[in-house]
Amino acid sequence: MDDIDIRPIGPEDAQALAAFYNGLAVASKRTFHPLGDVTTLEACDAVIAENAPGVNKKYDAVAWANRQIVGWSFLWGLQSETPSFGLGVADVWQGQRLGSRLMDHILDEAARRGILRISLTVVQDNDRAASMYERRGFVRQESFVGEDGLSYYYMTAEFPNRNEESRS
Repeated sequence: MDDIDIRPIGPEDAQALAAFYNGLAVASKRTFHPLGDVTTLEACDAVIAENAPGVNKKYDAVAWANRQIVGWSFLWGLQSETPSFGLGVADVWQGQRLGSRLMDHILDEAARRGILRISLTVVQDNDRAASMYERRGFVRQESFVGEDGLSYYYMTAEFPNRNEESRS
């Protein structure tokens, strides 16, 4: 996995982000669908615009391999008390620890920004993701049924020590 480049999303990434997102299998979109079933170039441009310096609404990171995006992770709602975390990995890259690398990148960025609390939702039968989140300190707060009819956990994590470590 040394050939993976994880970096903040950039203005030139909209087309590649749309290709990544629209290329996910139905099973992957069942558990990761922040832009709906299918996205557009305009929606991806809007995500990128909210990452622009001075806007401070979102932090999105992408993983590149073979000149294409193979993973996308984010913190949305940066101006809120509890930003939301999201993570998606291309089907052929799942199970190769790319999700862990992306999550650690986002958590490091959250620490750098002084974010103390993060939330996420995970489909209840997505055991692999839920376990990864729990290993990083996320705790199940409640269960709910989403608009899509699936059962979810709402999870949060607090990182006061992580922020203290990032300042040293």
